[in-house]
Amino acid sequence: MKCLVLLFLLSIGDTFLIRRNPKVIIIGAGPAGIAAASRLIQNNIDDVIILEAENRYGGRIYSTKIGEYWADLGAQWVHGNVGNIVYDMAWPLGLLSTSRGPGQPEDPPFIPKLYGSSGSSLPEDLTQSLFDYLDLITHNYSRLEDLRTGSFGEYVELRLTDWFGNHSEIGNDLRQSLMENVQLTMMSAEGADDWYKVSVFGPRDSPACPGFDEINWKEKAYSTVFDILIKRLPNPEEELPVLNNIFLNKKVSRVIYADEGSVKVATTDASEYSADHVIFTGSLGVLKADHSTIFDPPLPEGNRKAIEQIGMGVNAKILLYYENPWWKPRDYTLTSFFWTKEDREEIEKTPEKKWMLGIIDDNIVEYKPKLYLLWMSGPYAEQMELVPDEQLRRDILEFLQKFFGKRFNVTEPTRIVRSFWNTNPNFRGTYSYQTMQSIGEGPRRLGAPVMRRGIPVVQFAGEATDPRHFSNVHGAIASGWREADRLIDLYSGK
Repeated sequence: MKCLVLLFLLSIGDTFLIRRNPKVIIIGAGPAGIAAASRLIQNNIDDVIILEAENRYGGRIYSTKIGEYWADLGAQWVHGNVGNIVYDMAWPLGLLSTSRGPGQPEDPPFIPKLYGSSGSSLPEDLTQSLFDYLDLITHNYSRLEDLRTGSFGEYVELRLTDWFGNHSEIGNDLRQSLMENVQLTMMSAEGADDWYKVSVFGPRDSPACPGFDEINWKEKAYSTVFDILIKRLPNPEEELPVLNNIFLNKKVSRVIYADEGSVKVATTDASEYSADHVIFTGSLGVLKADHSTIFDPPLPEGNRKAIEQIGMGVNAKILLYYENPWWKPRDYTLTSFFWTKEDREEIEKTPEKKWMLGIIDDNIVEYKPKLYLLWMSGPYAEQMELVPDEQLRRDILEFLQKFFGKRFNVTEPTRIVRSFWNTNPNFRGTYSYQTMQSIGEGPRRLGAPVMRRGIPVVQFAGEATDPRHFSNVHGAIASGWREADRLIDLYSGK
């Protein structure tokens, strides 16, 4: 009889283990981490803390005050309005817009301009034709059987031969300049420093959410999404106790899950914590640099391979605030930049100025008419972050004079604020992309939890773990909910 009782107790031991209120540590207070914490607390798993390495919460959503505006140094737009959980949460609250400002039409057409470093611009019909063609070939993929490597760069180059073939008026030098522009334009979306590293099947098989691609937050900024996640909006009285459980300046150095007991977490300030479950939501860039020293024992092979194979992007932003803007009201969406052969060769003679070759386009920020955005992509984005402040100011003015000086009275900005995503060791990049090695199963392998006796002890969330919407905030939030639901289901007996 005693043996039967013992066997019965052993058989239900795991059930007893998962019925008590678990302790959960979330590493990283970005959209994935805050989404996970909010979901857990809302479902009565409330012994939750978030350890955040930075002195602020938000992760790669970084809204900061510039002049009279709230502006975003990280995620800025809601991409798509069909199947986008951020849109679904924020639009009904009146927080979003597709117009460029008060009184402007919704869903305006995309009208680009292409300015050269000589100060002249490409004819409008040619510019529109090029951008329309790029939109076509990145939504309707064909001739994939002709590819040798399967890279996105190879695909776009192959398809562009058809477009250039129909425009004999474009000489070889201009053709090369436009190809360099297209590469940076495409990489501004994919995030890579080289379009030959990106698998063509990444953007093809995981397209953006349909609908308007750049939905803005009006006078607010992307950090508003956190108010929605923690239920501060629409009713402040329903706010979940998430922010009080965030510990800032807590950079995690070790996650030890070797023993049968609790998972141990250590931070660089010598603090130690323990939990039943750890959800790691830090960026892929941090995992690439530090996973071998953080996790003890080493992560399973599937997670490690995914970390190595998925690519990490290197985009950057420079925001210029003008008390008295020098530009006129625009009837177009953005300016895209290309360098003439002569100007490129000249600037390449001065290594400290080569970073300017990475500026791909501009934008007058919606609802913030004094705020001018320069967007960077490609290999020079990281170099920009290392340029001293005064040199950056001089170089930016030189750049603007070169491209706009013949048409506008360009003046110095009142203030310059730039991003540091690539050189900040707590991020080491912007967002992920799929390489030829990671395509297919990379995000799923990265997001697979480390299990102990059928129970997840170390889990992974973040945009890089979402198979469908990697590189996006809505993908990050969905991944946080996914891992929270994994624990909710476990403790509810599902």
